[in-house]
Amino acid sequence: MLLRKKFFYVLVSVCLSLLTLTQDNLNAQSYDTLRMMSYNLMYYRETTSFCTNTNNNPNAKDGYMEDIMDYVNPDLLVVCEMSATQTIAPFNLLNNAINKNGRNFWFANSSANSFQSIGNMLYFNQDKLELVSQYAITHDLSNQQLVRNIDVYRLYYKDSTLASHNDTTFINVVAAHLKAGSNSADELERADATEAVMAHLDSINASGNYFFAGDLNLYDSFEPAYQDLVNYVNPAQRFYDPVNIAGNWSNSPYAILHTQSTHTSGGCFAGGGMDNRFDFILASDEVMNNTDKVEYLSNTYTTVGQDGQRYNGSLTSPTNNSAPTNVINALYGMSDHLPVTLDIKVEIPVVTSLTKSERKTDYWYNNPVNEVLKINFAEDYFKISDIQVYNASGQQMLALNQLNSQEVRIQMESFPLGVYFLYIRHADGKQWVEKLIKN
Repeated sequence: MLLRKKFFYVLVSVCLSLLTLTQDNLNAQSYDTLRMMSYNLMYYRETTSFCTNTNNNPNAKDGYMEDIMDYVNPDLLVVCEMSATQTIAPFNLLNNAINKNGRNFWFANSSANSFQSIGNMLYFNQDKLELVSQYAITHDLSNQQLVRNIDVYRLYYKDSTLASHNDTTFINVVAAHLKAGSNSADELERADATEAVMAHLDSINASGNYFFAGDLNLYDSFEPAYQDLVNYVNPAQRFYDPVNIAGNWSNSPYAILHTQSTHTSGGCFAGGGMDNRFDFILASDEVMNNTDKVEYLSNTYTTVGQDGQRYNGSLTSPTNNSAPTNVINALYGMSDHLPVTLDIKVEIPVVTSLTKSERKTDYWYNNPVNEVLKINFAEDYFKISDIQVYNASGQQMLALNQLNSQEVRIQMESFPLGVYFLYIRHADGKQWVEKLIKN
């Protein structure tokens, strides 16, 4: 055991040295910009007594959504009020609207609870992002079921040079549709939900790039639910509001922030005109201060279709020039909410040294790893003496020896998510150490 521990510390030292060398070779950075959009779709393909196929026609909504996607061009789309009873609904939106005109999106799994007819959904641009995992927060701290599940999604950025630098960029999205209503009981249920989220994130010591998005049904910045998010007792877990404007949002000075309602009257659509800031995207400190390769781009937070001249009025009258006419009309027909968007910058290391690539001419492998680690060796370099995998605590997870194959497959589906060290020793004595990410 002592010998193994000593070997592990030597291995880690070697790995850190290699990582340091690799960092020295990363003498340049490139960037990509991603756009996130959060949108309440207003009973998409869910029929109720007040929302029918006549006043909320699903085929018309698909056409509206296509126009909105063409204009906004997001890479991440968080939606609320997706039908939970029509299992085909996420596919309908994907095929009939989102994946039009060259877009290549996919979506997460539905997790709506048994007594709700609508739920959340996440769509993502497959050319840039991949979904790693998802789960739902379903109960408050008193173990009472939440009004609606709150979904937590984890994605990673699909950097084409990832195999060269092994430094995965993760993006976490918390999607919520909090309890509607303005009375004290409604406020309490919203606070129960956000309290559960923050306690959960605290319990797992969450860190990194997190976003909290959705229809929060908040009326002002003093609500306990909002304060749970932005002033949580543990500062490391707090979310930040990119617009950073406190107050009673349901008043005219905040008209530029209002997301509901696009209509002054209507059966399925909420009436009353634009007078509420219900829809949000909040971000973690890491995003706001660019400490984990993802940065919020200042002044990009936008309420699409909002020109600040809509207070208690409709989206279309008087004339709205904040977007093309077809987009304004699509927003008006699609939902009683407006979408909110923000842009983020993702840092991509640029490997300029040949040392790393020359070393990889002996072998190559997939990283990050989902279920199977596949290591391929060059035709004249496959006589391997040892392959060992260690976790970050020094525990040996796997050991193989005397291998004579050009491809080695290691099953890792049962390994916990996290960082691992891969040790390879060739028959001629040459050794390599690599860092692996298990997703």
